[in-house]
Amino acid sequence: MRDLDPGTSFILAVDPRPHPRPAMPHPLHLALRFARGWSNPPRRLTESELRIEPFGEGDPVAGTLLAPAGSGPLPGWVVLHGITRKGRRHPMLLRFTRALAGTGARVLIPEVPEWVDLDLAPARAHSIVRGAVQALATRGDVEGARVALTGFSFGGPQALLAASMADEVRGVLAWGSYADLERTVDFHFTGEDEFDEAGVPGRVLRPDPYGRWVVGANCLPLLEGELTPVARALHALAARAGDLSVDGRSPELEGLREEIRGKMTPSHRELLDLFAPPEGRRPERSAALELSRRMTAAARQAHPLLDPIPNLAPIPVPVRLLHGRDDLLIPYTETLALARALHDRTSDLKTGITGLFAHSRDREDPPPGGIRGMVARSRDALHFLGMLSRAFEIVRA
Repeated sequence: MRDLDPGTSFILAVDPRPHPRPAMPHPLHLALRFARGWSNPPRRLTESELRIEPFGEGDPVAGTLLAPAGSGPLPGWVVLHGITRKGRRHPMLLRFTRALAGTGARVLIPEVPEWVDLDLAPARAHSIVRGAVQALATRGDVEGARVALTGFSFGGPQALLAASMADEVRGVLAWGSYADLERTVDFHFTGEDEFDEAGVPGRVLRPDPYGRWVVGANCLPLLEGELTPVARALHALAARAGDLSVDGRSPELEGLREEIRGKMTPSHRELLDLFAPPEGRRPERSAALELSRRMTAAARQAHPLLDPIPNLAPIPVPVRLLHGRDDLLIPYTETLALARALHDRTSDLKTGITGLFAHSRDREDPPPGGIRGMVARSRDALHFLGMLSRAFEIVRA
């Protein structure tokens, strides 16, 4: 190579046009990555703890950040757990977030301490999720300074509410959510859901009583009368179910129920039996529905954010709603009702109902076996893959 003549000048030409970043994988590709990560949890993930300052006032909370090891800027997701004793450490939630991080994303799970304590506290939860969105969106290793937001169960309406208010949200996924508080509490007592969008008649199921225990623990103190002993009893039952990772119908809880009931006055015992009747019995319907009406009226007055629809502003980002058809804690018809209510509040709304996932399902009605069961599971898996693909569209928004 010839040396440059010292007297020679030269110009290094630089293309002034910005170089495009690598294309975002197709949503179906991300869905396949997620499915692989769900079946075989990715191992090369980093996990770190973050301190999250709530939006507005309130004590800071902890959060868990998961991401692929050694990665640069990635799409960001905030995942909000439901009302559960295990909080951000719930095994199924961690499995979900690890599979999500394995698609090539940074995933932040904020802890809502009140929800771990089984306290509904919607205003506090809203401030925490808004703070988590800001904390993740402002990191230099998150693409676009905007994040996708996912809420499970009771967290779904709070995720939708945050998406209607926070500029940093690029899309929202609500999983297993409800549209109307009173109708959901009615289901907790009766197991009756409404007609679905195809006109299929409502069913009468055997609901998981965990939901009505949590509602009663929070709402009975709002009513007139000295009902605190019953509220405490319901909190103890719900907490034991959460600590044991069993649903409220488990025989493992019967001993605690009998012990608590035996220490109560006759009037308190009668009220407890509406929430936690002896095994094999259902709550008395008319008394339960009247109690549901009173509790939800008091709850709406004390905590307006508990009922999501009246508080939602238009949502300017994609919305995805998913629900398990066999859910015995919140019926899938609530997500269909939520979709109807959101129809005119967002321009990009898609809803999916799956037979694969639910809060809890009836163990007395196992899925079919043999060829029929294999075909049904394969059909559900393909349908769910399509639902996941539509969910991952929000990171491309």
